[in-house]
Amino acid sequence: MNIGDLLQLCVTHSPLVTRVFESAMRLRGIPGTAVRSIGRRGAPLCGAGLGLDDVSEGMESCFRRFDRAGYAAWRKRLDQALLALTNGRPFEACIPHLNKMLYQEIISHPDCAAWAFLEEGFTSMAWKTRRNRHGRTQKLLLNGLRSLWVRPHYRVTRPMFDHTMPRYHAAYAVSRLAFEGMPGRIDVSAHVPPLPAGDSSGNTYVVLDASYLYQHVRWEDYENALVAAIREHALPSGKLLVKFHFADSTAERHFKSIHRRLTGCGTPEPQMLSGNFAIEENLTAKDLLFFATTSLGYYTALLGGRVACFAENIKGLSISSWIAAGHLPGDFRQVTRLKR
Repeated sequence: MNIGDLLQLCVTHSPLVTRVFESAMRLRGIPGTAVRSIGRRGAPLCGAGLGLDDVSEGMESCFRRFDRAGYAAWRKRLDQALLALTNGRPFEACIPHLNKMLYQEIISHPDCAAWAFLEEGFTSMAWKTRRNRHGRTQKLLLNGLRSLWVRPHYRVTRPMFDHTMPRYHAAYAVSRLAFEGMPGRIDVSAHVPPLPAGDSSGNTYVVLDASYLYQHVRWEDYENALVAAIREHALPSGKLLVKFHFADSTAERHFKSIHRRLTGCGTPEPQMLSGNFAIEENLTAKDLLFFATTSLGYYTALLGGRVACFAENIKGLSISSWIAAGHLPGDFRQVTRLKR
């Protein structure tokens, strides 16, 4: 069967993944009637689709608990969802490159005639060094026993960037370094639409990453650089909207500190965004995005949006070291318009 005749199934967990998929469909001239979607984490869907967070979480929970019957029930639920979406027609699955049970079950499904990767962030640019580590022998043995008993299509030892399977078709990229050197790489950047024009004022979005949680950066140093950048560059009109990383359990306390330090500084009053607010779906060409090392800032700059990166002013954070370690792409400075 010709790949161009297949239904296209977008498996997404973020606005970026959805946008890369849509760009690939524009490049290939695939009509919307041939598109279906399965989403996680409230990601925007393409065409007819449904969210399957419960199936994803249910499969992983049953796998951990050696629950064969429970896993089989969730897999049946997935089969029913796929049948409802595709009506039994063969499909090509476009997936993020994560070693998730749900994703592997989809690409192992009998009706999946082909599958492709979708760029989703910085790991796409360091895929050769970010293959899944097999872990300790004890963990490998335990997962092997789980697999023998639960019998998923999922293989815990399969790397997230496995392109050796026979039905692998392509890797769709929007950044220059994504999937570099991977077979089947296709650049779809020319088919990404520009940001919407927006109104005459524009908002200032502030997006915090997890460097002060996991990368030995002190919150006090992070906050100092953030507050200084906002005071100098925030748009005088519009809203000042702050979004914390979902893993920060002390976000409200940190926000109160930022709010206190910005009071009376001539900036708009900060407002804290909820964790499920999708900045990507609301950003316009008139808005300004503040960030340090989050991929959202990188991709906003890549798409021509207004950005201001304050990473260089964070004490204890070295951009050069992060690039060398593969935490940031090699063209981070160039794309985000930082001085060399």
